[in-house]
Amino acid sequence: MNRRPATLTSAVAAAIAAAGLNLIGAIAILTSSMDVVKEQIAASATSSDGPVTPEMVDTGSERATNLVTIYTSMAYATIFWSLVLVLLAWLALRGGRATRVFSALILAFSLLMKAADLFIAIPTLTLIADVPFVVLALAAIVLFFMPASNAYRKTR
Repeated sequence: MNRRPATLTSAVAAAIAAAGLNLIGAIAILTSSMDVVKEQIAASATSSDGPVTPEMVDTGSERATNLVTIYTSMAYATIFWSLVLVLLAWLALRGGRATRVFSALILAFSLLMKAADLFIAIPTLTLIADVPFVVLALAAIVLFFMPASNAYRKTR
């Protein structure tokens, strides 16, 4: 019986940890979605009386409710795909190529979404979770396709 390579085990651990950080960020967005929306609207709005503060934003406006819908939809999608990532990463421990590829694709897409976080208002906790997420996601993607990880499935 062949031993599982440390690169594959590390990749799975990094992917699961990244998914956990994604979950933390999504929960932070869900718990403070209206505050985030008010900040986003205030940052992009102008007034003849001067700058617009988050307190001045009408939370009942169509724009605010639409932004809340967008933020919560993105957060729920993040939760869903993070849970899928955990499952796929766990299955990747068996060495399957498809599970590693799909895990890497989810991580890569999540990295692109983290880049978008730089341009929109999001909770501080989400920004804090994004930094280690980027490191873990990149590490997982690389480790999933190291030669030892690739060879493991062939030897089973």
